This record gives sequence, structure tokens and C-alpha cells, in this order.
Amino acid sequence: AQVCHIKHLLVHEHYSNITKRNDIALLELDQPVQCGYYVQLACVPNASLRVSALTNCYVSGWGGHDCKIDILQEARVRLIDAKLCNSRQWYQGAIHSHNLCAGYPQGGIDTCQGDSGGPLVCQDNSADYFWLVGVTSWGRGCAR
Repeated sequence: AQVCHIKHLLVHEHYSNITKRNDIALLELDQPVQCGYYVQLACVPNASLRVSALTNCYVSGWGGHDCKIDILQEARVRLIDAKLCNSRQWYQGAIHSHNLCAGYPQGGIDTCQGDSGGPLVCQDNSADYFWLVGVTSWGRGCAR
């Protein structure tokens, strides 16, 4: 196991605790991480990447907040069209243009409380590397 400490924390200047807009921060660690089987890097995309075209996506996190889980969980998810996420049956317009929606329309696989801050990565369609396309922020329930 690696233990790193936060050297510097930079919260987005327009973050809103009420609307959850701009719910992202940048951390500078006190030392470089050692990449290996359990620790891997993801690329930060530029504006030209068509995120909606990526199909092999994953979320990961430590799971629910009520119990201590010491095994990092991961799940394959699909990116879901924002129009469906904003429908009356789903999030009723709460998904903003800068948000992504991921999971499955039928439910069953999703993130949960305790997963916030975890990555949403998608594999490049023509290469072996992954793009960091999102960060788990909020949702309704778990695996819904």
C-alpha cells in the first residue's frame, strides 16, 4: 500500500455546495505515486475528445459509508444520454451541460455514497489507455 499526503488542495473557484456545480478539486501530492497493477494513470482529455463516443467505461470507489470496506470496488458502466437522465422519470432536469450521467437505464450497477471523488474513466476506442472523463459527485440511491 502507498500512503501519500496532500501537499496542496485547490477547490474549483465556482464550486456550489447547493447545486453541486463545479464539484471538482485538484490535489498536489507530497510525492509521486508508484504505478503498478493497482495504481495506474489516466489521461486528461482535451476539448477535441468526443466523450460520448467512448463505450468501455468504469467507475471505482470504496462503496457505502456505513461500513468500512478495504477493497476498492470497480464497475463497468455506460455513458447515458443527458436527455434520458434529465427526463421526468430520472433527474428532472438536474443534469447540467457540464455533467455526465453513467450507469445503466435498468439500474443494478452504479456508484454509492462513499464513492464521491472517484474516477469515471473510459478506454480510448483505438488504444489501450484510459481517459479520465468524470468524477463521481452525486446521484439518487445506490445501484438505481
